Amino acid sequence: MEIRAMQASDLDAVINVHKIAFDGFFLTRMGTRFLRAYYQTALEFDGRIALVAPESGTTKVLGFAIGFREPQKFYETFSRRRKQMLPAIALAVLRDPGLVPQILRNIRRVEAHARQPVDGVELSSIAVGSSSGGIGGQLLKAFIEAARVQGALKITLTTDAEGNDAVRRFYETRGFTLDATEMRGERPMCHYSREIG
Repeated sequence: MEIRAMQASDLDAVINVHKIAFDGFFLTRMGTRFLRAYYQTALEFDGRIALVAPESGTTKVLGFAIGFREPQKFYETFSRRRKQMLPAIALAVLRDPGLVPQILRNIRRVEAHARQPVDGVELSSIAVGSSSGGIGGQLLKAFIEAARVQGALKITLTTDAEGNDAVRRFYETRGFTLDATEMRGERPMCHYSREIG
């Protein structure tokens, strides 16, 4: 399995995988236009670690992993681009008015992250299409190695606490330790970390 750096030409395929892996989640409900703006911002951020697992001989992406060194700087960048994203946000609200409370919570969360230094690298998303075949594990291994090569000593991530046993086991069996829990609106979340130095 080839794992390589994500490129701008992968954006459509990455968005498709995101929609499959995170069906019904906030970013997916915000729509394709918003997802494109999010991943475009991520790709333009100097501190990114963005990897894809392409299907051999095609433009199809089977899975991806993306995260950030100094993630607070990414969230600062993302906050500064909010005005550019207003059309995408407006379309999402017109399509699904129930998004408004989550949008407001997310704005506050992004602004808080922009003020909070994070020790190490944050793994923001790892996703695979409907049939994984071990791709998720390979992507995580490649992400850890990329972070280590860049001098990171630690990787952190956040995932759902409830109804998410398989994902939590995925991280726990690969050396991640539960550090803390928090409520994100009505959604309990788990913070995990792994030392990689």
